[in-house]
Amino acid sequence: MIRPLEYCVNKQHIHVSVETIDSRIVELLALRKTYIDKGKSLDEEQVEEQQLIRNINSNYAVLATKFNLPMEFIQSIFQEIENYINQEFIAKGYEQQ
Repeated sequence: MIRPLEYCVNKQHIHVSVETIDSRIVELLALRKTYIDKGKSLDEEQVEEQQLIRNINSNYAVLATKFNLPMEFIQSIFQEIENYINQEFIAKGYEQQ
């Protein structure tokens, strides 16, 4: 459970809230990967895919600003996510050959 910060009166409250947040982050990353995999399986034109990638990259700046986080930090997180997904996608491609 994520306890509202103003109701966290001891370290245990903070610890449980952070653990819940971490769990949700991983859950959302797995869900994001599912959507990316589905998108890769659909037949789309290359031009549309490149436009989508540009839109996603510009969205990182919007997200960073919205949540008052450094843009480089947000970009690096999503770059690592994309590297992971692309490596797994490439590995599956080699396995299927």
